[in-house]
Amino acid sequence: MNTFTAASERLAMGPRFDRWLLDRVRRIRGPADLPFVLEYRHIYVMPTKFGAWFGVLLGLMAVAGLNFNNNMTLLLVFLLGSIAMLTTLLAYRNLVGIEISGIVAGPVFAGERAEFRVFLRNPEDRWRFAIEATSPAARDSVDIQPQNTRHLSIEQDAPKRGWLGMDPFRVETRFPLGLFRAWTVVIPTARCLVYPQPVPNPPPLPMSGRGDQGAVNKGEGEHFHGLREYRPGDPLRRIAWRSSARHQKLYSREMEAPRDETCELNWYLMGSGDPEQKLSILAAWVLRAERRQLPYGLELPGAALPASLGERHRNSCLEILALYRG
Repeated sequence: MNTFTAASERLAMGPRFDRWLLDRVRRIRGPADLPFVLEYRHIYVMPTKFGAWFGVLLGLMAVAGLNFNNNMTLLLVFLLGSIAMLTTLLAYRNLVGIEISGIVAGPVFAGERAEFRVFLRNPEDRWRFAIEATSPAARDSVDIQPQNTRHLSIEQDAPKRGWLGMDPFRVETRFPLGLFRAWTVVIPTARCLVYPQPVPNPPPLPMSGRGDQGAVNKGEGEHFHGLREYRPGDPLRRIAWRSSARHQKLYSREMEAPRDETCELNWYLMGSGDPEQKLSILAAWVLRAERRQLPYGLELPGAALPASLGERHRNSCLEILALYRG
């Protein structure tokens, strides 16, 4: 490691400082209750690595100007130093007053990455440029128009099922020149629901043979379901000639076949074994039954859902699996 790299690392804020600051914010301010407005006491302004080396360069130029009694060099140093100090105010004004109006995250499966969407509102009549949200694993940036709301996406690993709390993150800006960074630490209370990770090759679906209350297969079978407009390719024996003549338009009979089976996703019928493995198998069965449009019910210790279909039923089953406590 050369001298320049070592000096750069000493000038940069390291993990030890990050941990100290996070502990201080958690002790003094605590979790952020939304909506959360970034006020003056929440914002820190510190030089970036580029800004720190820029300051070192100005110091060397000042020493050289004084040593050689060069007034033009000193004038340039003072001019550049004044511009640099002015950017601290611009960076601060670019961040202060922004409101964190909400944080949302959709459910994911274990092993995937949860996406938290942080909504930032600009209540003033001026633009906010290059506003960033950063975490140890993700970074996103956006410009916010006057009186407008934009969102930033922060991804986070979801290693296991259950509720996943969002990690603390920073809202910062390096506008306009990147010499200084205005930033604040946010400790959110947002969380994301993590479903069990489905096994890649689950056993066959357990069929019960009692699905007469479920949905039907339209277009198949011999039971009359209703009429619909004729479509090219419909067999002639399906055309409802009397109804077509009465309405002067071709209609076809739509047939159906009631389902004879449902899926019983029953914890008690799976035998003994690793509970997490059983939850993963049940999650895979829920997805497969929904994909095949087979009504399915779920029964676990302390929770049960009757056989049904649809996105709401699917999400309810997966939520029960995600929050199961054996």
